[in-house]
Amino acid sequence: MLVARGVDEEARQLQKQGALDLWLSCQGQEAAQVGSALAVGAGPAIFPSYREHAVALVRGVAPEELLAQWAGRTYCGWDPWLRGFFPYTLVLAAQTLHGVGYSIGRRLRGQDDFVVVYVGDGATSEGDMSEAMNLAAVESAAVLFICQNNGWAISKPAAEQMRTSVAERARGFGIEASLIPGQDPDLVYAECARAAAQVREAKAPYLIEMKVGRVNGHSTSDAQELYRGREDIERTAAADPVVAYVERLTGAGVVDSEWLRTVDADVREIRQQLMKRYT
Repeated sequence: MLVARGVDEEARQLQKQGALDLWLSCQGQEAAQVGSALAVGAGPAIFPSYREHAVALVRGVAPEELLAQWAGRTYCGWDPWLRGFFPYTLVLAAQTLHGVGYSIGRRLRGQDDFVVVYVGDGATSEGDMSEAMNLAAVESAAVLFICQNNGWAISKPAAEQMRTSVAERARGFGIEASLIPGQDPDLVYAECARAAAQVREAKAPYLIEMKVGRVNGHSTSDAQELYRGREDIERTAAADPVVAYVERLTGAGVVDSEWLRTVDADVREIRQQLMKRYT
């Protein structure tokens, strides 16, 4: 989580300097991403949207590989087959259909492991998401949908986007679903591990909706201060899952100040290497 935060902050700075064309921050969503990525393990193929930077790092994508696409240097900076992490999809919800189709294809080839699809709350209003959930349910596709609901579809608040939760909508398609807070990586890990085991055993889809916070704008081209109240932004920033988890682990004696200094030095080195490579 600390590495993901450092990479994210450096990428934002690089975009401001013109080194990256665009960046969509994952700040505030690291607990949901790291907890879920660790829970599903290294086996399942992952189809991300465009904000799953912490998931990519867990899967072994190097920071310099991660930024290459956003710098316009390549379509994909890493080997999707090697990492089991497919390229980012900027077309909202397109990856949901890709993931379901991939799952069905694996089943036809006699390959057992399931597929993980990440999606944001805004993308669930796209027709592709409805088609993907319906197809997954009808075909009993082994897909774990992970929805990170940060409450905003760019500038549209969730309350103005849907009348019910994403989890409840999934149940309408015949998909089992759960709704959990996404700020605690331990809770996220436990729930995603349980869901992953169910998908593996039942060979059927499942959706987890995680409530998370969006600290920054939708992207570096979005000025969220124009439509979002200052108190809401400050409240979200104050509920930082990275800071909270560091404090919890320190208080429990799991990590100490020396460990934190070592990680901080590693993160600084990563940021310096990114700066040298992209400026």
